[in-house]
Amino acid sequence: MGESNLSNKELLELQRKFRNKEIKEKDIPKDQLADLKELYHKQIDYLEKSIESDRLKILEIRKRINNKK
Repeated sequence: MGESNLSNKELLELQRKFRNKEIKEKDIPKDQLADLKELYHKQIDYLEKSIESDRLKILEIRKRINNKK
């Protein structure tokens, strides 16, 4: 199996087409599909970290508000 040489832009375009059902999973070469799955995992990890960061900020703000009462 060859290694995918998709640029970030091309990979995001592939993701867009896949999400919009313009291309099916069976039509994506295995190496590109692996890259697409890795992209999804990276995006999920980023969102989880972002959500946790926001949650901690909210807790800190609540703590400051409660201390002022």
